[in-house]
Amino acid sequence: MKQLPAAKTPRLKNHILPKGKLLAQTLTRKFGVSLSDFDRAINGDIQAAQKIGELARQGRLSQELAPKLAQAYLEIINGSEAYNKATADILLQAGKSAIAIDKSASQVMLGQQKYVHQRQELAQEFVLGKNTENTRHNYQMNYTQIRGYIDAHLVGVDQQTAILEQSNRPEIKQIAANEQYRQKTMNEALNKGENARYDLIPEKDYRTGIMGKIASIKAALGF
Repeated sequence: MKQLPAAKTPRLKNHILPKGKLLAQTLTRKFGVSLSDFDRAINGDIQAAQKIGELARQGRLSQELAPKLAQAYLEIINGSEAYNKATADILLQAGKSAIAIDKSASQVMLGQQKYVHQRQELAQEFVLGKNTENTRHNYQMNYTQIRGYIDAHLVGVDQQTAILEQSNRPEIKQIAANEQYRQKTMNEALNKGENARYDLIPEKDYRTGIMGKIASIKAALGF
């Protein structure tokens, strides 16, 4: 008896796949599962069903755990950012503050050194000023002293000279009078010869009666 060929297994007609082939490719590419896996699992393919079941299990876990894990990751990331930013801020501020402190310390050291130097300069200036003033004072004292001595000496000489000039006036006057008397006598002799009258020529005497008084005054003045 002739055997008949085995009948084909009947399958449900898929009217959608031909209309959405691009989307089916996207499903496979994006999610790791295809409509072929779907069809095989429906038709009793254990491996296909196991694949879909495993992916479904992972999906369920992801739905349950992914938000918590994502929140944990976000907290880790944000915490790490805050921690490192705070550390950076601390270190940066530490550097700035250290520089400011060092700068202030340097300024204080320089100011202190300047104070010491100015104190030394002031002391030196005082010593030099004091020495200069002492020299000026000594010079002025010596100058005043010698000037006073010279002035006194000059005044004394002038006074002595004035006294001598005054005391010599009678003598000088007498010398001139004697010279005039001799000239008049000579003229009388030349003009009249033996008839000359010398007794008519007056003879001036400036010394008599005053020289003693002048001598006593000069003695009283130390001459």
